[in-house]
Amino acid sequence: MSEFMLPLIFIGMLFALIPVVALIVLQVYLSKMEKDWPGLVLPILSGCFSVLSTLMLLLVAVRGNAIITAVLGLVLVNIPTVVFILIYFNLHKKQVPKHELD
Repeated sequence: MSEFMLPLIFIGMLFALIPVVALIVLQVYLSKMEKDWPGLVLPILSGCFSVLSTLMLLLVAVRGNAIITAVLGLVLVNIPTVVFILIYFNLHKKQVPKHELD
């Protein structure tokens, strides 16, 4: 690898990290809302995406390894869903409704 490639790889990884951080910040903001449903939007969308991508992976997978590929794909694609759900349950349970404070 040349000296020129290493900074490009670092910049590419940095730009790939920006949407991930933005989605996590958005999930934290939505989870801190008083109502339940805004904090569940990203986990539901992420879960739907993971199921659809696993179905697409099953359609394209090689015959012999289709099940292993689908299970591995489902586990890997569900990582953001698990992270979003953990953020939601961790932050939403700490919220005390305003009507209980009165």
